[in-house]
Amino acid sequence: MEKTISTILSLHSDLLGKDAQAERINVGFTNTIYNVTDKFIVKICTKETKEPGFLKEIAFYTANKENRKIPQLFYADTSKNTVPYYYSILEKAKGVTLYNVWHTFSEDQREDVIRQLCDIVKEIHTVSGKKYDWVKYNQEAFIPLFEKANENNLFSDTEISLLKKACSFIEKYLPSEEFVLVHNDLHFDNIIYNDGRIKLIDFERSMVAPPDFELDILYRMVRKPWKFASEEAEAYTSLDQYENIMGYVQKYYPRLTDTPHLYQRLAIYDMIYFLRQYVNAPQYDDLHHDVLAAAENILK
Repeated sequence: MEKTISTILSLHSDLLGKDAQAERINVGFTNTIYNVTDKFIVKICTKETKEPGFLKEIAFYTANKENRKIPQLFYADTSKNTVPYYYSILEKAKGVTLYNVWHTFSEDQREDVIRQLCDIVKEIHTVSGKKYDWVKYNQEAFIPLFEKANENNLFSDTEISLLKKACSFIEKYLPSEEFVLVHNDLHFDNIIYNDGRIKLIDFERSMVAPPDFELDILYRMVRKPWKFASEEAEAYTSLDQYENIMGYVQKYYPRLTDTPHLYQRLAIYDMIYFLRQYVNAPQYDDLHHDVLAAAENILK
């Protein structure tokens, strides 16, 4: 990897500087990350399985190149001609993750941050996408997981009946006409805070979806803030610090929260999310409860 980063530094010396030094900071990331002169991030996709996400991120930056509330993409190479990996060069967003400072904020500061976040997301959502069958997309996500859960006897007969009934409501609640580009990973580890201002990072999960899908992970974080926090930040998370976030979203981006059947839709997303986790980690009883709680919320 040292040869790879050295080659990249040499190839882009006009941008990065002739004597630029790179510091590896990839801990906790899915790619190999270097900080260059505290101004640039070089992201190297060293795993082929991560390449589709890497391409998604490049496409996201390209579609949002005028948005100054996300880091700027300076260069991306997916040819593997000069180095044997996909790589990109990005602006380094200065600051710390929102998780690290949220507990220190007044409620006025928290409201202002969510206002800023809503403004960023609104701009992202101006990029429209091609309509597809959102009902079928979610059914095809749920059914194989449900079948695998049954094969592994993860649910009782009564619980299976509950999940089947909940699944039948996907067709009722999820028909969608509007599709836009969404970040699709909206939690506080992906928001950088610096001197009162924020920037959004990490776009590898971006996709075209109905606008309300942007709330999926954010709403889950509001109810389980520790789930997405780093080990260091987890100690600072407290539910009462997150309880007003959805209200602020309603205030500053009502288009999202006014979605018909919003909480049933979010419950469907929850059911699929937690079922995926439970099938992969059946030893965790809390996931069993989360799947069933989501199914019950769909039927409310």
